[in-house]
Amino acid sequence: MGNPKLQCESEDGINHMEILSSKFIKFVEACVEQAESLPEYSSKFSRKDFTLRQHVVLLCIKIKLKQRYRQFCEIFDLMTEIKRILGLSKTPHWTTVDRNFLKLKSKVFATLLQTDSSGYASIDATGFDRRHASLQYQIRAKIHVKSLKATLLVDTIKQEIIDVHCTTTRKHDSKIVLPLTKHHRLRVLCADMGYDDSKVRRTLRIRGTRPLIPHRVFANKQKHWNSLIDMSLYNRRSLSETVNSVIKRKYSDTLYSRNWRSQFKELKLLAIVYNIDRRVRVYLRISTEPFKCKADERISVVRTAYQRMPR
Repeated sequence: MGNPKLQCESEDGINHMEILSSKFIKFVEACVEQAESLPEYSSKFSRKDFTLRQHVVLLCIKIKLKQRYRQFCEIFDLMTEIKRILGLSKTPHWTTVDRNFLKLKSKVFATLLQTDSSGYASIDATGFDRRHASLQYQIRAKIHVKSLKATLLVDTIKQEIIDVHCTTTRKHDSKIVLPLTKHHRLRVLCADMGYDDSKVRRTLRIRGTRPLIPHRVFANKQKHWNSLIDMSLYNRRSLSETVNSVIKRKYSDTLYSRNWRSQFKELKLLAIVYNIDRRVRVYLRISTEPFKCKADERISVVRTAYQRMPR
């Protein structure tokens, strides 16, 4: 889904902007619906100029349009139809949007990231750039900024992000998988060989989750164990790579917040926008092609393969 197409008309010296992209309208409406699970205001001492839900939707639109705060508020001021949907009579100043993003608590992002899981998931890590200056300046000034490591838990049926883990350290993958999957009821978890660990396998089985993780080969017995993996299920692990690629191509591969806590929140906001965008695209595809939806077919194929797996 590309950026909305905008058409300007001049009447009486005033520029009116009409949004022609129905996909973008659906995306904004989906953001409004998702934000209804939040309280109206973040504090009882709020000035009540703008609601918490309006601020969250504004941040989602900003991510969708791939704009910084100043440019986003200038563009949003021309979107009369979007302001009507949000119930805004005026556009907030860009410092107001920025300040409210910094004040958002983690439970707000946890609430927005909640999704109904199918029970079939995969996990993979990727890196996001954290630099603020140009690469030439960093080399000249000898500034070394480490990238942020993000581990995404992805539903392989719905292709949505279930949960996110962020770290600025070189934490091993096997130390991340258990805390990330602790609060989710999963039937199958696919992962690459980097998550191979006996403690991980034992704990996942205790939780009722079947781990599909290849063994690191040291002897012939590991080769035999790897040959028992049902590849029809394990090959869906590549959807984690797909989700990582989509987020970086459609939204951003760089985190512009300066504080690492804000960078964590920015990454979670990217995951929220991706989930909403994914649901809108699936909804539009189903509504336009009602007899060509393959979601139920994918669910039945995966469940059949799971039932054939040796216990």
